[in-house]
Amino acid sequence: MPEISLTPEELLAGAAITFDVVIPLSVLRPGQTEAPLESPPLVQMRPLTIGTFQLIMKAAKQDAGLIPLLMIKESLVQPSLSLEQIKRMHLGLVNFLVIQIREISGLTEKKSPLTS
Repeated sequence: MPEISLTPEELLAGAAITFDVVIPLSVLRPGQTEAPLESPPLVQMRPLTIGTFQLIMKAAKQDAGLIPLLMIKESLVQPSLSLEQIKRMHLGLVNFLVIQIREISGLTEKKSPLTS
């Protein structure tokens, strides 16, 4: 198999990509039964870089509860929200967004050899 050499630009290109993430109505408005919207509710997100993740970990050193909130703040491109606005999100939405951020950032769960 021939070797493929990557340029620095190619290695860094993924950090600049934005993703459209559809938020299910059941997550956006839990417990509400209403007609589907004309278009699916979506946000734009970008992957976290190692530099951003390190800053988040440093900033949240005293309060680990800030980690998911700062992850959302740094990843959310559209709409842009303040930390105070993110703090007012319900837990299910925060959990959903963090799962999406982990996925687009390549932070997939490692499988334990004991749970194969």
